[in-house]
Amino acid sequence: MTGPSGDYWELYVSKTALPAWREGHAGERSDTQTYFDLLQLPFMIVSALWSSIVFPLLRVVALLPFAVVRGRRSRAVRIEAVNTFPTREVLLWTTTDGLVEGVLDDIVAGLAAGKVVQPVGAVYSGAQRD
Repeated sequence: MTGPSGDYWELYVSKTALPAWREGHAGERSDTQTYFDLLQLPFMIVSALWSSIVFPLLRVVALLPFAVVRGRRSRAVRIEAVNTFPTREVLLWTTTDGLVEGVLDDIVAGLAAGKVVQPVGAVYSGAQRD
């Protein structure tokens, strides 16, 4: 849906809150080393790949089944409005199964008018900018 200023919003409705992607801190040192040892380069590359890709991916894969089960048991529904331009912005509301359609209609009408609304039966959790 598009707002009055031309902002394009994508709306997502889900019962599952996905695990967060958390990267490690590979290669960060507290000492200030001025020389560079070529023998350390392969270890630095493997460490960076492990902490920024492999370990976070394994963590998400391990936690995903628990998140899906928790979402299926819950009556809570998450509604996310995502705007990716010029910077990524995510607005989050939480409601229940029975009220999701009315809340979604109110959110769409509010975003179309250029406003962040607080529909009856929903809790607005705020905006997250990346």
